[in-house]
Amino acid sequence: MKFFHLADLHFGKMLHNVSLVQEDQPFWIEQFLKAVDAQQPDAVVISGDVYDRRSPSPEAMQLFDRLLTGLATRGKSVFVIPGNHDSDIRLSHVSGLLRDQQIYIAGELRKELQHVTLTSDGVPVTFWLMPFVFPRLVSDCRVLNDPDISGYDEAARALLAAQEIDFSACNVLLAHQNVLHNGNAPEHSDSESIIGGLGEIDVSAFDGFDYVALGHIHNRQPVGRETVRYAGCPLYYDFSETDRSKALTLVTIRAKDDITVESVEIPLLHRLKRVSGTLEEILELGQALTDKDSFYIQAILRDRHVPPRAMDQLQAVFGSALVNVKREPTNGAAEAETSTRSAAAGIRSTEEQFALFYQETQGELLDNAQRELIEKALDQQGRRSGSFYTDAKEVPNEDAEELIRLLLKNTEEDEYETA
Repeated sequence: MKFFHLADLHFGKMLHNVSLVQEDQPFWIEQFLKAVDAQQPDAVVISGDVYDRRSPSPEAMQLFDRLLTGLATRGKSVFVIPGNHDSDIRLSHVSGLLRDQQIYIAGELRKELQHVTLTSDGVPVTFWLMPFVFPRLVSDCRVLNDPDISGYDEAARALLAAQEIDFSACNVLLAHQNVLHNGNAPEHSDSESIIGGLGEIDVSAFDGFDYVALGHIHNRQPVGRETVRYAGCPLYYDFSETDRSKALTLVTIRAKDDITVESVEIPLLHRLKRVSGTLEEILELGQALTDKDSFYIQAILRDRHVPPRAMDQLQAVFGSALVNVKREPTNGAAEAETSTRSAAAGIRSTEEQFALFYQETQGELLDNAQRELIEKALDQQGRRSGSFYTDAKEVPNEDAEELIRLLLKNTEEDEYETA
């Protein structure tokens, strides 16, 4: 039995102001299907967070459709569980029909977990689909009907104990949880919605399963043993992941005590790169970088003072590859800037003061869309002879509508998810 272990696809994800749904995620699907053709797995498991939000965009839904259709036409079995970013009801829509295509999607949590047994080369393997576990759902009367269940670890153990599992045979569990080993948390990145120790489950809760296909943590890594693993997210979703591997995880089960895990590299449309230094140093690095179009770039400025139009200079060199600019002055530079802030503010334009305030509070430079919005608001103010609106009721409707249209053009509605 051979299968690809995927997780945390996050279709619809934004990397700063770049929508990955337009190019990067479709390109990844194309390359993944080529890997399926080359490796010929029996199945593909997807351990949660198919979408980046509970109400996915039409474009994100089309990507998932493209992935499932590509696998179905190749005759591959597919197993999917919802993660904390997914709506279990939306994700499992028409799952009854999809079962006829060997596509199995877990929906709402029930006492009996959905499970399917596949046999390859005479080896039967049962795949158990456990959606993201919330203690209150496990304790609900429709699941275990036990109001005393309160913690995540307790809930996961109780739910698994309620299943009729033949542990003498080969079993694979799909789970989307924050799994610890001896109290040690897995290595996180900044793109995850982990809050403190929320959702912690000790890896011993999965003893007995031959392979545990985990989702939720975006770095590829084993937890406790080689056959309990996070697949990690397939693309780079945060600059904290710059040095991480984004290879595919391929699992081969020859027998209960003969399981191997391999990494399969596939091309990505963009990788991430950080460049740091003074503005002058970064511009020199950019001019020497010949393959900048294959990267999304974050520039970290360490100048004592940053010119108001530094973003224009950076974009002239890096072009669309530049997706984020952070400000990290050295301690000396920060102190010097703080001491001269009041004097400098007196000679700056209003636009420059906005930019300076944003730098100080967010540690980043305004991008073009943000500058355009500020300039439009100031332009509207100028149309009123320089008098600030004295009452919110006096703001003309056409001004508010103009700003809203500009916001909708340059931004995408975000939905904050927590673990």
